[in-house]
Amino acid sequence: MANAFASDRIPTRSRTFAALANPDYRRFYLGQGISLIGTWLQGAAINWIVFEKTRSESMLGVVGAAALFPGLVVGLIAGVIADRVVPRRMILIMEVAQMVLAFAVTFLIGFGIVQVWHLIVILMLTRVCVTFEMPSRQVFLYDVVGRADLSNAIALNSGLFNASRVIGPALAGVVYAGLGATACFALNGASYLAAIVAVLMIRLPSRRSPPGAKGGAEILGGFAYIGSDRKVMILFVLMTFFGVVGMGYDSMIPAYATRVVGTDVRGYSVLLASSGVGATIGAFWMASFSTIERKERLVLAGLLIFAVSLAASAMLPPLAGLAALPNARLVTATLCLFGIGFGAVLFYAATQTMIQNTLPDHLRGRVMAIWIIAYSGSVPLGSLWTGYVASRYGVTFAMTVSSCICAVVGLLGGAAWLLVKPPANRLHLPHNESR
Repeated sequence: MANAFASDRIPTRSRTFAALANPDYRRFYLGQGISLIGTWLQGAAINWIVFEKTRSESMLGVVGAAALFPGLVVGLIAGVIADRVVPRRMILIMEVAQMVLAFAVTFLIGFGIVQVWHLIVILMLTRVCVTFEMPSRQVFLYDVVGRADLSNAIALNSGLFNASRVIGPALAGVVYAGLGATACFALNGASYLAAIVAVLMIRLPSRRSPPGAKGGAEILGGFAYIGSDRKVMILFVLMTFFGVVGMGYDSMIPAYATRVVGTDVRGYSVLLASSGVGATIGAFWMASFSTIERKERLVLAGLLIFAVSLAASAMLPPLAGLAALPNARLVTATLCLFGIGFGAVLFYAATQTMIQNTLPDHLRGRVMAIWIIAYSGSVPLGSLWTGYVASRYGVTFAMTVSSCICAVVGLLGGAAWLLVKPPANRLHLPHNESR
């Protein structure tokens, strides 16, 4: 697998972008970047359409949940498949399916027949595709870059993901205002072609899947591994709590932009982009520190930065509005969302890197499927409860409560980490039992 592990020999002087020395990873990176811009463009357009049609924070929460919740249903099966099939094939199938769904939304919007329930159904089907693709993508990423540059590639992927959060929503504001909603969805559909072509250009040695246990034992292999290491379990619990109590803010940004900041679709795009800029900088900062050993400090720092910034975003813009300066609320909110994005991606990238670095190869797909399940379940629940609280007590109150809970959970998680010792004998299920 010389091609797959060529990046293992990269000198340390360029650690921030070390994985990009691998030509296959560069192709993958570019294709995914273009596709992700389209994904964020469509996501921003959908949230704005739903809020325009319903003027309901609760419905924004429902749409946010629909975009992620189906991962709970199919996640474990997707993980098992990822450990047994050719990752490249699974990625290609799911990318084509997502492209078809994107053009289906384009058709509905273009002919003026779209309803909110149409968007919910298509978001759910898209999430099923993403859930089947993501574990295979994690295995594929490892095959391309190798273990030596895995941490760096994870951080660079986070940077790419969040850089697209800057470009996508900003582009959405321009395209939506200038060309209409139909163009947003058509561009997203076309963007999948870049990802498909990039994966088709990458050739890796075939993977063999030896026969092994079937059914429940195979599906639950990832849980058995997590249960064998309390420190890994703490990371999963922290990530789940963070999704529930923190990340619900994201689906509230249309309401936040309108009711708290007092801006329009262009200001909404600026707020989304500012969060993406913060997240991008956080990811690349994490990439430059991909070789440090005490990544648990980055996990805690990211969580606390997120909590403080979320509290500030709830409290400071109304106060800034009292100054009667032009766009004072928007500028203040933009700075706060920058901090939110930075803290969130620092937390997620550090947590995922710590988990990935512990995994035996034959369980990578199943454990990362559990990661996706935890994310797919926690963030929709966060969207639902944040939407409910915001509709009853206001967006500002919901964001303030979320920030306080995140800070408490982070401190408790840090204390638990210090108290728990790593396992003397980490559980590595043998291939013939786990595959």
